[in-house]
Amino acid sequence: MYTSYFGLEEKPFSIAPNPDYLFMSDRHREALNHLTYGLGDTGGFVLLTGEVGTGKTTISRRLMANLPENTQAAFILNPTLSSQELLATLCDELKIRYRKTGATLKTLTDKIQQKLLKNHESNINTLLIIDEAQHLQPEVLEQLRLLTNLETNTKKLLQVILIGQPELQQLLQRRDLRQLAQRITARYHLLPLNKQEVEQYLKHRLSVAKCFRNIFDKSAIKAIHKTCNGIPRLMNLLAERSLMNAYNSNNAVVNGKIVRQAARDALSDEFHTQAWWQSAWLKVGAGVTLLALFLAMGMWWGAQLINGNRLSTPPLTSHQQSAPATTASVPLTSAAQVEKSQSKLTNSGSDDTSAQPITANTELQVNHEPGQSAALENIATENNSSTDRSSSRLEVTENNTATPAPTNTDTKPTTNFVLEASEGVSDELLASFQSAIAETTAIENSPTTTATPPSDLAPLSQMPTWIQDSVPALAFEMHIYASDGQGWVRVNGRDRYEGDYIARELLLHEIQPQQVVLSFRGEKFTMAALSSWQ
Repeated sequence: MYTSYFGLEEKPFSIAPNPDYLFMSDRHREALNHLTYGLGDTGGFVLLTGEVGTGKTTISRRLMANLPENTQAAFILNPTLSSQELLATLCDELKIRYRKTGATLKTLTDKIQQKLLKNHESNINTLLIIDEAQHLQPEVLEQLRLLTNLETNTKKLLQVILIGQPELQQLLQRRDLRQLAQRITARYHLLPLNKQEVEQYLKHRLSVAKCFRNIFDKSAIKAIHKTCNGIPRLMNLLAERSLMNAYNSNNAVVNGKIVRQAARDALSDEFHTQAWWQSAWLKVGAGVTLLALFLAMGMWWGAQLINGNRLSTPPLTSHQQSAPATTASVPLTSAAQVEKSQSKLTNSGSDDTSAQPITANTELQVNHEPGQSAALENIATENNSSTDRSSSRLEVTENNTATPAPTNTDTKPTTNFVLEASEGVSDELLASFQSAIAETTAIENSPTTTATPPSDLAPLSQMPTWIQDSVPALAFEMHIYASDGQGWVRVNGRDRYEGDYIARELLLHEIQPQQVVLSFRGEKFTMAALSSWQ
């Protein structure tokens, strides 16, 4: 229809997973190498995930087209099967003959194992690729794991590649699937294309269709990237509709206006883009500018009125000038002085009656039970200098209740804390007291004073606040696990191995099948594979 108009031999933006049109971006090339790694001698499971429409199926088709001659592959597109149906489908893909009536799990499993042994004797690798694997039931995944139990001293006889959406990662985190998750030797998450790759993608698809001129101008490329967020399938739909609209309007070049019209025709409302003058941010910015203008005019007008009143005020007499002022002048404390000044900790329950709180502009009061003043004083001493000159007051009040001392040493007194902060108290001082209160409460509530730490490491989201705030942003894009310790991960765009520092004071301590163990300032914690931390 429009192919001859633009000089194309065929439609370049079909959504069919044609491996000839696969654009080998850096991410897609890494994903293909990742799947090829699964064909090595290690065997086991390989995981490839990505958002809908990022090109996972097209990559799998390219992989199957480049398989070695000594590889027999089974490709399953519909994984919504039971365990018995999946084994039967695998037999059909591997051309295994079996009695279809009355076939049981044991019969199918025996047939498959015989085929795997026969292929191994003939030096043939057996590969199973399952697309849309996020739809697999947990019991079906467990059945696949049992199939991979057939192995020699050096390799698995069945290699499995699972391709699916990000929900597949969440499925494999189930506790009943931890045995399968530990057999995943490599993981990769496919990301969308960036703006530069979007332009290269469009040119690549057009060149495969024998068109070597620029049909999409800069505004069209920008609109396609903004609308589709670099997802190839959406880009194909939008580019196809844009070419058709350009043909109908007799335009030899697709511009941004044609792309926006095509987005309204071909995509849902969530992918529509607005012109810059219709942006909500522009409307908000205009409102803020007008408000600031009115405020500035009001302040200027008020200043003019005040100056006029001063000029009209009669001068004071000599008696009025010599009279003492009756209004007390209160010194103002600047924010810089508050930060530089120190806070003095006063225990109202102490025997030293001469210790008086220093008057200041801000106040922090902490009420607690007996026995807690010493711990809080130590924290205050560490975070403040010994000087008594201060522009803020920090007051700790101890509620002495007439309660007899417990005779049983195992019984811990109940501690109630009330933390009140007024304006001007620095965040560092407040955080120090909160940390001291938390540590004191944990020590009091523990069954023994020498409690041993838990055996399992906690994830980063459950670590103390100071660790969460100090750890930089992390984005794990690849996870390669190896039992001999030679695994590696890709984090923030760089490959890291066990013992490497990801950032300052952040050590990659260990790579496990489903997670990594990190160490920050002596504190160890975990992060799940292919996860991120902002």
